Amino acid sequence: MNRSRCLAFLLVLCLAPFSAAQDAHYRPILNAKDVEATLGTSWYGVYLKDKKIGYCKIGSERDGGTILESMTINMKLVSFNKKAEVKISQTMLFEAKEPYRLLQGGFDADDGGSTTKITAKRKDKGFEYTIVAAGQKRTKEVAELDYTLADSIGSEVWLRTRPQVGDKILVRSLDIEDWKNDELTHTMKAIKTSLVGGVDVKFHEVESRSKKTMISYLSRHDDKGKVLSSHIAIFELRRETEEQAKNTEFSADIFVLGMAKLDRGVGHTTKLTELVLEVDGKEGDFLKNGPRQTVVEQAGKGRLIKIGKKHGVEAKATAAELKENLEETNAYAISNAKIKALAKEAIGDANTDEEKVRRIVAFAYRTIKPEMIATLPNIHDLIEKKSGDCKCYSLFVANLSRAAGVSCREVAGLVYMGDDAKAFGGHAWNEVVIGGVWVPIDATLNQMELDAGHISFGEMRSATSAILQSAGKLSFRAVAWTSK
Repeated sequence: MNRSRCLAFLLVLCLAPFSAAQDAHYRPILNAKDVEATLGTSWYGVYLKDKKIGYCKIGSERDGGTILESMTINMKLVSFNKKAEVKISQTMLFEAKEPYRLLQGGFDADDGGSTTKITAKRKDKGFEYTIVAAGQKRTKEVAELDYTLADSIGSEVWLRTRPQVGDKILVRSLDIEDWKNDELTHTMKAIKTSLVGGVDVKFHEVESRSKKTMISYLSRHDDKGKVLSSHIAIFELRRETEEQAKNTEFSADIFVLGMAKLDRGVGHTTKLTELVLEVDGKEGDFLKNGPRQTVVEQAGKGRLIKIGKKHGVEAKATAAELKENLEETNAYAISNAKIKALAKEAIGDANTDEEKVRRIVAFAYRTIKPEMIATLPNIHDLIEKKSGDCKCYSLFVANLSRAAGVSCREVAGLVYMGDDAKAFGGHAWNEVVIGGVWVPIDATLNQMELDAGHISFGEMRSATSAILQSAGKLSFRAVAWTSK
């Protein structure tokens, strides 16, 4: 699964406001001193396994009666030998006085293969929201979100109040792409002093967790609340001069880094009907029961992962899940005329959810041309180019399924790459609701019933976190397997 653009978003997240699971959100009452203390520009180098692969710039400036916050991140990524230069920027314009309302927001992403541009402008009521992707422009009216400058700089203000180890706050963070608020866990883990250039420097270690992505990361901050460094899985951000930050090179292959080795060959992936694996270490914590797998704890012996139809745990879809996975979003533009037409072409005269899904899987398999890419797709580019890897197939299936009225979500995990590699690699597929339960399908392999070579990490948001945090650490031992 090529995660280039997704990883960039996660690195941006490292420098976002933080929060914790409490009942009330932390929103400080701002004064002029609080606001002035946050102004300025900071540069960061982006590292992968100690190799400089990009830079990040964060700035805040006063412009008359407004405060403009900006963030830019550039990364040079390699996935499955494909190179991509990812550029992402985000801006937010706030009133510079009470109530510090958000006036305008912007988001731009360019990975060399596709571009996305989003703007949100305040109107008398709500915001005018415009998204341009692959030459397709869509404008709509959206409601105002409860998000202000006090939310955006709340973490810095909190750190200047000298919180103690164990203290927590809850701060909102705005996701412009989905036009929703996120909540991020911010916990003071340690307060330390280090000798730097002959001077004792105090810094704060803060552990943070996003409710939306479930990604956790550790950051170090100075006494003013500014980020000194941040660690997220195999990635690191370090504060540097502009000249240092811009001295970059292409990363190691992210796909290779994320592979999980197997101690012996078990045959062709699509022939596996049952597979039992053993895994040690805390990375096994990410493995959960699912529609095609059961995880069994072994006292002092790690975990067993039993994969296959007979090992599946039925997962009933809740009312909230049914609704959420039928919704239209920027990723799932299901009211788009071309997508509606493709869904209609795919399902034909099918009148049951199972038959609709069966036809969509077959349609995606013969429509999308297999091609390794180094970036994540957007649906508008995909329906024009009709080529890509597993993430493209899963995105295509999710759009057509939702447009056809079938609840569908993208999931991710690992798939066995074959006996030549003796390893599992990142992969994406889908789950759909049939008969009230979640059923996994894989259009990349034209499977309505998954083989036992798939290890699920769950729904895409939680799976992304698991893949990031377990990258380069997971390995398996084959205990038993059967093939057809």
